[in-house]
Amino acid sequence: MAEACSRIESLYLSAGLAARTRFYSEADRAVIGTIRCGILFVMAFWSGPARLAFAELKRVLEAVDPSGRLELVVVDTDGCPDLYELPEFAGNLAGNGEAAWIRCGRVFSNSGRGYQPECFEPSTRRLLIECMASPITANRPRE
Repeated sequence: MAEACSRIESLYLSAGLAARTRFYSEADRAVIGTIRCGILFVMAFWSGPARLAFAELKRVLEAVDPSGRLELVVVDTDGCPDLYELPEFAGNLAGNGEAAWIRCGRVFSNSGRGYQPECFEPSTRRLLIECMASPITANRPRE
């Protein structure tokens, strides 16, 4: 438990991001179905590129979506082996800060394999447009 807390703290989230972020030290593919409109980030705490990618994703979210319409879900790569088996991630997870943009519990797009921070802003903008075009899918608790 203490290790999970220290990992959460090492994400260095601003108050605005912390309010819309969920962290899972362990997760399976079902986590995707809980995301109405948001980004799933697979964090490898032991990886420099993953930490750099996460810093860029935080910057993008604060710049593109300052009002917090998109949710951020962070999973620890060491605790989510089931995600490696999903077709959208097969062969793409390498501990370099991979991400997926999710709408209505389905992967809308992903960053591909490796360190690809240049796709974070355009993918986030596209997801935000899609989610806001259909307000029912905006980040609301499931009933």
